[in-house]
Amino acid sequence: MQATGNKKFTEQNLSIRIFSDGFSFSTPHSQKEVTAQKGESLEQALETAFNNNALLRPDYDEVNIYADYPSTRIPLDEFRSEEAQALYRLTFGQDSLQGMNMHYEMLPALEIIEVFVIDANIESLIMQHYPHATIHSYFGQLLNKMLVRDKRKRGEEKRLYVHCNGRQLFLFTYEKGKLKFANSFEADNLSNQLYFLLYVWKQLEMDQEKDTCILLGKDKVLENALKKYISHIECV
Repeated sequence: MQATGNKKFTEQNLSIRIFSDGFSFSTPHSQKEVTAQKGESLEQALETAFNNNALLRPDYDEVNIYADYPSTRIPLDEFRSEEAQALYRLTFGQDSLQGMNMHYEMLPALEIIEVFVIDANIESLIMQHYPHATIHSYFGQLLNKMLVRDKRKRGEEKRLYVHCNGRQLFLFTYEKGKLKFANSFEADNLSNQLYFLLYVWKQLEMDQEKDTCILLGKDKVLENALKKYISHIECV
């Protein structure tokens, strides 16, 4: 049957990831990362990118924003939207919502609600260009993605997933298809990264000879340092 109308056969998608001192944007075929320069705000850097970068054109079918800001998780059956702000302040401090917009999204496969924030000015700027954009927690989506991978694995060994962006360490693990542990730690140097990672490894009673540490990203420095303590390390 002949196709009619002007619907595209291939959707054009844009992903924008926002973190504390920069952002990245990517399409199925291209990717660009930008860090705010000294004396330049993140909002100014993003505005410049909108004005000068050809990737940030206005005609995408789908735009997803991934907020790489601290987040917390609440069991689905215990979540009350009216309590979300108080819980976030309790977790991250009274000033944690200053200049931020709060969001939350349901992660049904994990049976949790991910509560997160994004800079209010950044959100406003992006929405001016892409009013149909959808905002997600970067860490929530990471948990979802790795759950699919974890369910495909066989064997009795435990797996600790590690995401390190140079400023923050995000550690999580699953048990029988459910999220068992997830937490983030401020760790801007190798010494602190090793300390928190090995502390969590010990608290989870993981075996350094049998269980696996999975590094999300190619952090060779952290990988080489961990080889002194953990036998099985994978980079994904």
